[in-house]
Amino acid sequence: MKQIFSFKLPIPPYLRDHCVEGQAVFPAVESLALLAREVQNRRPGALVNRLADADFPKMLALPEEADELPVRIEIEERENGIHASLQTTVSAKTASIRRALVHARVTFVRKDAPPEAPMPFQASGTTGDDSIPVAADSVYRKWIPFGPSYRNLVGTLAVSREGVSAEISGGSGEADDTPLGSPFAPDAAMQAACVWGQRFAGIAAFPTGFDHRIIYRPVKNGETCFARVIPVNGNRGFLVFDVWIFDRREMLCESIRGLRMSDIFRGRLKTPRRIGEGE
Repeated sequence: MKQIFSFKLPIPPYLRDHCVEGQAVFPAVESLALLAREVQNRRPGALVNRLADADFPKMLALPEEADELPVRIEIEERENGIHASLQTTVSAKTASIRRALVHARVTFVRKDAPPEAPMPFQASGTTGDDSIPVAADSVYRKWIPFGPSYRNLVGTLAVSREGVSAEISGGSGEADDTPLGSPFAPDAAMQAACVWGQRFAGIAAFPTGFDHRIIYRPVKNGETCFARVIPVNGNRGFLVFDVWIFDRREMLCESIRGLRMSDIFRGRLKTPRRIGEGE
């Protein structure tokens, strides 16, 4: 059974810290948190800790000088779980017909997350011989110009061809803890993947989807964690990573497998210079 409902999405001020080319955009992780919350509201008891086949086909721009945005959510029961998508509608050229634009879609797998053999925490900090230290404040000053709420890489990142090790924060922004935990921690891990892409692939890559995400213990707002981001595949303009997020007790909080990062601006978004040069 498919259900579609419309509502006004609130735009709290902290969301405007998430900017691309001067335009505030709704973060992919916030889209997933919104979909998880609405699935639980509409399907009480539904499991949302195991996500599959996520796709972010089009950025959702947040209008200036507005505190809400009309959106709609579609929820459909499928054999493998609950499929949900975040959409907006736009007028066609005739103005009498409106069409839907999908900004995020994902399947919340029906069964609970099975045990997974993660990368050992000790191995997660291993870096290669080409590892360089990159200060988090330099990342936000030069390459990822987000506002304060989305500056959740902490301290110094270790960046090598084998991946990125980074300390990340659950954030101090105004976002509530969601069914998926703080949105700031996975967002920071994706920023670390962007750092790797700029350093070793020469592109500014943004998340466009993932294969699987399993949340074992939701990260809380303000909590300090550790992320290990591992490149597993890629070609020109397209990168794939596996991501592990651990808490301070070295316990796995969540994993993201097959995270796709793409140069959605096709080279138009230029960075001042490649990360690592002059650091």
